[in-house]
Amino acid sequence: MREYKLALKGKSYVVSIVSVSDDEVVAEVNGETHVVTIKAIKNVNGARSLLSLPESVLANGSPGGTPGLASAAGTGGKDGVIVSPIPGHILEVCVAEGDKVLAGQKLLVLEAMKLENAITCKIGGVVKKIMVSAGDAVTHGQKMIEIG
Repeated sequence: MREYKLALKGKSYVVSIVSVSDDEVVAEVNGETHVVTIKAIKNVNGARSLLSLPESVLANGSPGGTPGLASAAGTGGKDGVIVSPIPGHILEVCVAEGDKVLAGQKLLVLEAMKLENAITCKIGGVVKKIMVSAGDAVTHGQKMIEIG
């Protein structure tokens, strides 16, 4: 996990990003855990940066969450393709092609910022194609698993 020492309007903050999913960020700000809902993500110059999020992300999150194994739903469109919500490394693929999966089931474990994230599916179906293996590095938005 990385620790950031930031200054905002003359006040110092120590911020650690615990986990990031497609719909929330869990961050520790000066030792207090905050869960922040993401309303939109924009690519700036082709790169996703947590520092480009509004100031309210660091100051107005709701309490909750604990460090450890986080759960993040893989971002998936109508086509059933699960893409990486964050850059990282695949530690484990928990399903095989042809497996039936349920919404919320763990598909793989992705390590990002020294935190293990259980990537789950949003929809049930059958695993059509697995595009990653344990040990692979993935980028934000990279296709990992197709479910039909």
